[in-house]
Amino acid sequence: MQYKRILECLLASGAMLMCAHTAFAQVAPQPAEGTKGDGQKADTLKSDPNVVVVTANRVRSNAQTTAVALNVYNGAALADAGVSSVLALQTIDPSINVTNSGGSAYVAVRGVASTDITETGDPAVPVARDGFFTNRPFSIASSMYDVERVEVLKGPQGTLFGRNSTGGLINIITAKPGETFGGYLSADVGNYSTVNLEGAFNVPVNDKVQMRFSGVERHHTGYRNVTGVNLRGDDEGTKSGRLQVAFQPVAGFQGLISYQKDKVDDIGDITKNGPIATLTPIGDAKTFPGLAPTSTHLDGHRLRWEFSYDRLPWDLTLTYAGGYDSVDYLHKTDATGPVYPATRQYIIGNEVGTRNHEIRISTPLKGRFTAQAGYFYFTENNVVDTSVRNLTMNPGLPDFSNTVGIRFNYLIKTKSEGLFSQVGWKLTDDLKLTVGGRYSRDQKVRTGEARLLLGALVNPFIPGPEIVTPGDGLMKKSKPTYQVALDYTLTPQNFLYTKYAAGYKSGGFNSNGNSASIPYDAETVKSLEFGSKNTFLNRQVKLNIALFHQNYQNYQASQFSDLLTTGAGVFNVGKATIKGLETELVATVPDVARFDVNATLLNTHFGDGIRITDGAIPPISHDIGGNQLPNAPKFVMTAGVQRTFEAGDGELMARLSAKYSSDFYYSAFNNADERSPSYTTLNALLKYAHNGSNWEYQAYVNNLTDKVVLVSSTRNYASVINTMQFQAPRTYGVRVRYNF
Repeated sequence: MQYKRILECLLASGAMLMCAHTAFAQVAPQPAEGTKGDGQKADTLKSDPNVVVVTANRVRSNAQTTAVALNVYNGAALADAGVSSVLALQTIDPSINVTNSGGSAYVAVRGVASTDITETGDPAVPVARDGFFTNRPFSIASSMYDVERVEVLKGPQGTLFGRNSTGGLINIITAKPGETFGGYLSADVGNYSTVNLEGAFNVPVNDKVQMRFSGVERHHTGYRNVTGVNLRGDDEGTKSGRLQVAFQPVAGFQGLISYQKDKVDDIGDITKNGPIATLTPIGDAKTFPGLAPTSTHLDGHRLRWEFSYDRLPWDLTLTYAGGYDSVDYLHKTDATGPVYPATRQYIIGNEVGTRNHEIRISTPLKGRFTAQAGYFYFTENNVVDTSVRNLTMNPGLPDFSNTVGIRFNYLIKTKSEGLFSQVGWKLTDDLKLTVGGRYSRDQKVRTGEARLLLGALVNPFIPGPEIVTPGDGLMKKSKPTYQVALDYTLTPQNFLYTKYAAGYKSGGFNSNGNSASIPYDAETVKSLEFGSKNTFLNRQVKLNIALFHQNYQNYQASQFSDLLTTGAGVFNVGKATIKGLETELVATVPDVARFDVNATLLNTHFGDGIRITDGAIPPISHDIGGNQLPNAPKFVMTAGVQRTFEAGDGELMARLSAKYSSDFYYSAFNNADERSPSYTTLNALLKYAHNGSNWEYQAYVNNLTDKVVLVSSTRNYASVINTMQFQAPRTYGVRVRYNF
């Protein structure tokens, strides 16, 4: 009750008594003097500590004069908030909703998400790492270290950025090599035997070559105690290292080559299982039964390069970026259900190779006329070996122990090409028109087969050999997308914009193992947005507002199939409408504190008269007309307060922050048992730095009240169970950092 009263006092105090994590994160560090990035000259932007630099338009610009709704978080703020993965990013950003699903995750922004996490699915909100795109989320968690900043772009971004970004884009930008020797070492210890080690070393070899070494090792024991198999789930065991080499052999030429190695070896995500289609109280989220062991193993390599030359005629800059990413992923989870009399595992195996190539030419950012154009090429080869395996049978039955009931052996080849361009024209000194377009062409080819043994999957008394079903599939689609924006600089501190953008995400096909591939169509989003970005009182107050309306066509819904019917999987359900308002208020009161609030309001619903069937036996038809979109809470707010005190010969910073989310659903059916209740979480931080010292000390508590928060709740008709997963419980610890 005491925590609840504290929260009520905070919220009742209003906007001027609040400070979100977002505010703390808004000042992104500037590139080191003399460095260059993103194909732009080093003096494109002045080194102003009050300017937040972003690359939302593929060129470096001031966030407050960029016609895109976005949030920016620098690396220090992410570390302070305990955010080391995209999944944790939702704890500080009200526009993001991340759903976990048995080792995979998908991101929703403004209610737009792709729930299709199958081998042919694409994310609606891609996660780019230094401009490199991957479809699979397996290694994303190991990339958020030695980060310069993370940009969260909202609304369709498909004109300039990669593939399928109908909902938005999360852009992780790592710290690059600089021209001065330095770095940092950080150690974090806490409850659940947490030990996190991170560091980076910047080494200028000479005036033309710089190197940066960075690495991380994260470990904690599981948040969940799973009885029956005596393991602790939701643990972490991650290692990653990155080497970057930047070079400038001749005037105007910039080069960067980076290599990253990732290793994950832990139990990983754990689900709490219950009766299907039953509203099960969340109850104890720390101890629950399990029957089959779970494990996660990942081995990843990523090589990336980028070269630019800015001494072309008319001050043009030519940039080429490319790379290759290879991931071997194996995830085993409990698939034991009440129908088949055996202890089972669901085993997901993927060997994924991804290539990105992009060539882009651009004019200088400043000038009455600006332009950029380019070509993007993406391929993914995914070898899939996924199965449901019986470990042990119940006594007295035909023995299908250590036998596979169903197995999918597929090779999926995905190719995407895109031609894009964007031009800007200053109609007056303060009024600018921007027009952009993209032509995308996608192709997905699947070969292979599914093997189904009814005796080992459905009923041990069913005789017969394996049923082999070809899994071949083909999808080809091409489509133009575009955006038109008009922005007006009312004063140097007040910026207005309006934008109309169209986004497109390709379709695919799915198979439940005993039938031919079932195609589903591409989906589109058309968005109209009005925004205002403002600073007042000598930049002590910042107020940003975005109002938007989005039309969603051919929404791709997802439902676990029973593996025997053809009515479930991924399917188009028709149209939907999204209306929303986003606000960000930052206020610094001298000699008092820094306060702000970041809020998102959404009104989402499917069109009338839409009927879809679920994955039950037999399938049941549902009218979802008027239902709320999945992963779209009506109201989310992050808030808090931050103050710095003099303490001896140093400074002590104290920070209290909160997040509130209204309830929402995890499926288009809006079933009560697939609903996340509303919740509020609190975080607290103390940071001390001695004057003139390179040492920094922190103490933190995240999820102060130990609130149980769902991260997914799903009907799984394949195992005939409901599965639930949870966000982290209360975690606390101390962190020491040394900068040199």
